[in-house]
Amino acid sequence: MRPKTAYTGTLSDRTRRRAFFGLIVLVFLVYLMISLRVGGHLMGPTYVAPGNVGLVVNNFGGYVESDVMPAGTHWQGPWETVIEVPTAQRTITLDANAQDSPGAVQVNTISNMLQVDVSVQYHIDGSRARYLYNSYQDQFADVDDFEKTNLTPSVKGAINYAIGDMDTATALTTLGKQKAEMDALQTLNDEWGPRGIIFSNIMIRGIEQDDASKALLSTTLEKMQEIENAKLALQQQLFDNQTILQQATAEARVNQLQNSTLTDLYVQDHILGQVHKLYLSSDDIMGMLNK
Repeated sequence: MRPKTAYTGTLSDRTRRRAFFGLIVLVFLVYLMISLRVGGHLMGPTYVAPGNVGLVVNNFGGYVESDVMPAGTHWQGPWETVIEVPTAQRTITLDANAQDSPGAVQVNTISNMLQVDVSVQYHIDGSRARYLYNSYQDQFADVDDFEKTNLTPSVKGAINYAIGDMDTATALTTLGKQKAEMDALQTLNDEWGPRGIIFSNIMIRGIEQDDASKALLSTTLEKMQEIENAKLALQQQLFDNQTILQQATAEARVNQLQNSTLTDLYVQDHILGQVHKLYLSSDDIMGMLNK
């Protein structure tokens, strides 16, 4: 029988090393997963969603990298912060009844106040993301905040400029809305296009008047309808008078035609027909016989 040897602890040390190595691997994997999840805020892999670009900020040098990260997974250095910039089309909704909306655009026209419901579509030019970040810094890092702080007020100003000089009647027409949409779109692209914000579409969905204007418009429409009704009644009366005049003229012409056919002989015969006896003197009768 082989004698027992004393326990040296070698197996225990190997197990501890393996467990320690496994723990390091697990921590590293967890770190990588967290790095991917928080995207751009930890050293390690970072993910840029399809359609977006990653703006790389060098925190050590204090500048923004000229090259942006395309969509996909990339390695982020220890001194870098990656800001994911959405370049897909976004929509700004300004509606009094829409949820999470800043409200309708209040427009002061030359005659009254209007509430305009608007939808605006735009996208960020990825090649200009570096310029936008340099101009607006952390404000641009949160696109929703950038939109509320800068783009929404610009949209309201463009709509005010486009509709403000119109009278209410023109603004409420289809042609008036279309003109306002084109003018506002041009204004926004002139202002933001060079900076990298491209507006593609503006749609004015509805225009509401204030209560005083509604009451005034209703009264005006009623008066206009009364005027139109009076015009129609006057035209009908003129037509009736013209009909009566034409009938009288026709009858007079018939009578004139009948009278013109009466000759003098007919008149004489008509008169003589009314004489029943003709009396002559004896001298007249003898004179007629001697002829």
